[in-house]
Amino acid sequence: MTSISKLVPSIASGSLEIAPALANLNFDFALWKVAAPKEFEGVGSALSASRREEAEGGMLHTIARKLGALFEKRVPATPGLTKAYGTRASEIARSVSLDDKGRKSYGVFASRAGPDATSLWAAATSGTSAISIHLLACLLARIWDAPEAISIWVEVVKRRKEEVIADFDETDIAHLATLAAARQDLPRAQIAEWDDSARAWLRVADSVKNKQQKQLMLILDNVQSPINTKTDTYDSVMEAWTSSLTQMEALVQGISQQAQRGEILLALSSWHLFPDLTVVAPSMAHVRQNDPLFGSGGMLTIGLETPISRGKNGVHWSLPLAYLRHYGRPVVSTRSINSGSRSRLSLPELLQATLGALLQKWGAAGADTSRSLRWISSIYHMLIEAAELYRGEVNLTTNDAKHCWLALLSEAADRYLASAGLERQHYNKLISLGRRQAHIFLGTPSEPNFGTLEKGCFVKMITHTEDKITYLRKVGRVIAEQMRLDSSQIIIRYMHQLSNSYWVPEYATAIPMMKASRKRRANDSDAYGVQSHHRWLYSGKYALRVDPPGHFVAECCKELSFSREAVLDRLRYHLPSDRADFEHLKLPCEHYDDDEFAQRRILLEKAGENVSSCQDQLIGEITPRHAIFWSNLDGSSPCSTPWYRFMYGDIDCAALFITKERDPNFVNVVMPAEANANEMYSLFENNKMDTLETVDQLDLYLRQAKVDVDPYIKSLKALSTAATMYAHFPHASVDVRILQQNLYNASWVRTCISSSYSSMASYPKGSLQALRPYVLTDGQAFACLAMFESGQYDMDPDQLADVVAMCSGDSIFVRAALLADPHEGLGSLHGEIRGLMGNIGRPGITFLVPPQAPLLKEVSLDEWPLIEHNEFDGCLLDNFQNTSLHLSFTTAEVPLNVGFSGGQDQVACILEAVFSVYDGGRWVADLNISNLDERTTTWLWRMPPCTSQHTETSHAPPKLTCIDSWLGLINAPAERVSLLRANRNWQARLAASSISLALGHETVILPDDVCWHCLHQHASSSRFEKIIAIG
Repeated sequence: MTSISKLVPSIASGSLEIAPALANLNFDFALWKVAAPKEFEGVGSALSASRREEAEGGMLHTIARKLGALFEKRVPATPGLTKAYGTRASEIARSVSLDDKGRKSYGVFASRAGPDATSLWAAATSGTSAISIHLLACLLARIWDAPEAISIWVEVVKRRKEEVIADFDETDIAHLATLAAARQDLPRAQIAEWDDSARAWLRVADSVKNKQQKQLMLILDNVQSPINTKTDTYDSVMEAWTSSLTQMEALVQGISQQAQRGEILLALSSWHLFPDLTVVAPSMAHVRQNDPLFGSGGMLTIGLETPISRGKNGVHWSLPLAYLRHYGRPVVSTRSINSGSRSRLSLPELLQATLGALLQKWGAAGADTSRSLRWISSIYHMLIEAAELYRGEVNLTTNDAKHCWLALLSEAADRYLASAGLERQHYNKLISLGRRQAHIFLGTPSEPNFGTLEKGCFVKMITHTEDKITYLRKVGRVIAEQMRLDSSQIIIRYMHQLSNSYWVPEYATAIPMMKASRKRRANDSDAYGVQSHHRWLYSGKYALRVDPPGHFVAECCKELSFSREAVLDRLRYHLPSDRADFEHLKLPCEHYDDDEFAQRRILLEKAGENVSSCQDQLIGEITPRHAIFWSNLDGSSPCSTPWYRFMYGDIDCAALFITKERDPNFVNVVMPAEANANEMYSLFENNKMDTLETVDQLDLYLRQAKVDVDPYIKSLKALSTAATMYAHFPHASVDVRILQQNLYNASWVRTCISSSYSSMASYPKGSLQALRPYVLTDGQAFACLAMFESGQYDMDPDQLADVVAMCSGDSIFVRAALLADPHEGLGSLHGEIRGLMGNIGRPGITFLVPPQAPLLKEVSLDEWPLIEHNEFDGCLLDNFQNTSLHLSFTTAEVPLNVGFSGGQDQVACILEAVFSVYDGGRWVADLNISNLDERTTTWLWRMPPCTSQHTETSHAPPKLTCIDSWLGLINAPAERVSLLRANRNWQARLAASSISLALGHETVILPDDVCWHCLHQHASSSRFEKIIAIG
């Protein structure tokens, strides 16, 4: 108990034993304030003036003191822990504190910006028992959702009050402050704000101690330990709290401990204190965390298995929650601090988990994580290369490539591939999380690997012909085995480019054929030797002939060793009636280099292949060495099936053909997906893939995708949309439960209109539409943020159309127009959201909307001497330096529907917020920032910089009346055009623009470099009676 000499103001000692007559003493806890321990001074200095005032004398201070007094007799003394925690908290708060300049840049949110350590400072100025109460708040906030933690607080406070009253009734003796706290009410709403402030602090501390926290969670994820096994909520919480305090105090004092249960492990993750660890399971390891706050010898041993630690992974806690819902029996809830269920993810971490979800949907093709990610990276860098080098041949620009979902996946893949050690271990856990938990996050792709594996179409992407043939032979071997084909029933046709740039068809065996010996057998039949591959090369003759009218064109191939009878039978039976069933290739052979055939023949024979030439022969002169190829795979033609039909590959480049007759039970056998993917990965890894062909194939896949209905593409676009926003919020994080949401079916995705970035004039169809993020309205942007912040709430964007800011945890997300000079809105800020670290002190997710009819100061008659409207002297000054913006709230509040659960706590609401303008402490007006939107008003014009090459004389300032005060704006000059001078003061220009529009004047926002000629031209053509130029 703090001594009387430290009380401000002094009151009677709380340690007195009193008679029953004093039990009804009205004890004002708001007056109880003590000097914070010096270790906490960094926390207080990091707070804004308004937050510090709230912590030292507002509601949070009263809550801290009430709870501290109520539980003071149950809290063990922990002087070492208090000192260590204060030192660590000050270190964290100082690292993210804002200076005056940084705070001012947040405008109306300046007082709410920065780390929210309000409840912590309230506890520090309320005594050591209140500091322990703050530590309990962190324990509960770490493992329980807000409604669950609030319910636990309600029950624990109620039971403690009953305990104090019962003791007093029995003994007539009680601690003065404790009894007073037990007699006073502590509403659930106040407990909710206490819990929310602790949650905001946890997020701040997690971001600052990110590296240590990740390492700790990697260890704790492998620990199986309950907090305790008590089934009574009050008893369980009190035991977990006091035990964790006692054990952490011992560690700080240098006394080693063994974690028999999970409370000390929960404390480690909640209080950001990092002692050295000895991990005994799953394998022995000593983890040196080198935290200077722990004395030598203070080591914690974890991983010891006990009879109660079997069954569930991670540190878990199960409690019956009697005050969670309005009606019904207590809800038994179990929660864990396992990173897969209770953590928040940064944007890079979310993308790692997304990679896991993506690879899992690819099936066997995504089984090898490293190879799959190297392929993703290769695809993206090819996209960039194509955009830079082949601008006339691909349907995208470098800027498109850098702002698409493929860029995000590639960046995440590169980050993974560059990682090592603990970082690689952490990324593996995230990818495993995505594989296990994100089953519906992205939807199911129609084809893995963005369609490049379908029917072997990636064959066309291979750079060199010989690599294409090598791959097709591997596939051919698999197909031949499964379909029981011999070497005469499956063949490769590929296109070869001659030295004169013409393309001709050539042929190769898919599986080795018996090589005929030059010797004859005794019965005069051919003698066969070893099996080898055969190649038919173009030797300078026509590969195709066009017969006289009435005949058809056939593609011919010489020296295929098929029997004459088999060939004639097939041709008689399969002769097509429509010449359109054949490919018509007209390939001139003039100026063919005869040496080319000879040189290629020598190289192939050295490689062990037999080589023959392709000859031209008419179909009417059938020999045993003809073959007819047909491209129709599905047999939809009424004609009989020709001899060779397409089986696998790219029919215009290199493909396998088979001689299997049409069979109703015919199965299109292909290479196993995993082997197929591994072959493609190998080709990429060995730089054997053609950039332009690869990008063309990706472009084809994306152009064929149904962007508006394909769940896979919609999900990837939605993810890139959210990631684009979160990239501007370096401190922000998302709830891990977002991975379990159906992203493509979210309300904000369904209502999105696919378009390009607002800086581009048009939005092309096809692949760009599939690659780019969505362009969001303000309502859609806030609905998207709410979903990722909560991990579960799918809100209607139409309900959020008027929202100007959203507050959640330690983050405030604000319409960009509220935090920037109004001239910046020139076509660039629509739908743009900016984020800042901060908190408004409200639990859950709160959306702020301005009043529909903001108030404006009325100028009284006796204020006329203060109004001056002077003639413009040519100097653009800032005469509004005393202007400041302030945020306050009305009592107007509307809860939002996130699904009825019967719970007692409101998790999301719309709150009316007042954005006020003050001039040196005097109220001027309340603002409606929504009117600064050119899409909804014709009264606003942001004048662009002059591009008309006006002469110097045209830049001379015209005769204008100046407005140099707020009264002068409210009581505007009689002249048609006036100039308000607030040069380079963005807050004053923002406020003046909103007020001018509210008064019904056309408002012209001038750029820094003003062309007066342009202003005069606009005024001459304007239809409005009065124009206010904001300079």
